[in-house]
Amino acid sequence: MLICSPDPVFRDHLTRLLDAIGGYRPAVSVSPAAALQSALEQPPELLICSHDPALCDGLALVASLRGKVWVPVVLAAKAWTPELVKAAVTEGVAAFLASFPTEPELAHALLEARIRLEHEDLLRTKLRESEQHLADRKVIEKAKGLLMEREQISEDAAFKLMRSQSMTRRISMAKLAEELLRKSVLPGLP
Repeated sequence: MLICSPDPVFRDHLTRLLDAIGGYRPAVSVSPAAALQSALEQPPELLICSHDPALCDGLALVASLRGKVWVPVVLAAKAWTPELVKAAVTEGVAAFLASFPTEPELAHALLEARIRLEHEDLLRTKLRESEQHLADRKVIEKAKGLLMEREQISEDAAFKLMRSQSMTRRISMAKLAEELLRKSVLPGLP
């Protein structure tokens, strides 16, 4: 876990609370630049960052991390405005803290961040699977079209032939389609 705040009292407060909660060994960074470098070198399990645009722009740090490394972020601010919450959510902040939270407030924020991380991971997995399924479907359709044209057969017949070859060879339809497009010939075709 990484704590980023220029305020030594806030950093010590969080460190004591994390020690009381148990199971956390926080590293400390005074500046967003140092936190960014640290997170890029070795992504922390969680980042707690204070947000005070004049001293420590936590939103800018989160924006800098975005797309480079996925780190759940708990953002702490003295005052939360609707605009700040909206900007934080847009940047991917997982949970929010008031300055100098109590132990239960911090424990709740950590739990919320972990649950959001799990949810984000699930969504990313589903997205990757959907993208792969769509890509496979496109390749299969192209190969089916090639086969229909080359063999002068119907769409249904081309699909059945590909499915039969796929089952016989024990490879996926997508892999078979890729081979067909690459070679323009299916083994065992009449």
